[in-house]
Amino acid sequence: MNRQQKKLVVNAVTVVAFTVAMVVGFANIKDAINRSEAIRVMDILGREILQYRKQSGSLPVESYVRQFADKIGTVRFAGFKYRAQWIEFGSDPNKTIVAYSANNYRGFVKAGYVVLWLNGKVEWINKEQFEKILAAQQQQQELQWLQEQLQKNKNNSL
Repeated sequence: MNRQQKKLVVNAVTVVAFTVAMVVGFANIKDAINRSEAIRVMDILGREILQYRKQSGSLPVESYVRQFADKIGTVRFAGFKYRAQWIEFGSDPNKTIVAYSANNYRGFVKAGYVVLWLNGKVEWINKEQFEKILAAQQQQQELQWLQEQLQKNKNNSL
């Protein structure tokens, strides 16, 4: 190989390496932005839910929360699960999940859940920890209802 050919190969390898690094970097930046947006939106929903609870003494129904989410334009916020109907009166606000949203990221931002607690706190929890907490809170009725919904969705997609 002469000098020009070596230079051409080095330049091609450099461009390919730089391109791969940029694609991986931007994919991770996108996931980080989506995660922070999901946390921000859940915080806004949490403030609205707490304000409603303060005014009426109970948690709002799911349709109210969904309408509010549509109204604020939740662009990067995947579908969330709202658990108010399963929360008993007198539940511990620091240990009760009101709403959550699963986020399956790959790369530097790991998969996890954005969780809204009954006390209004919003946080990111890894998948394993979340599933343990939720399993401890779910009652048999809720689990049966979720299974029925999954079965309906499965039948509708066929």
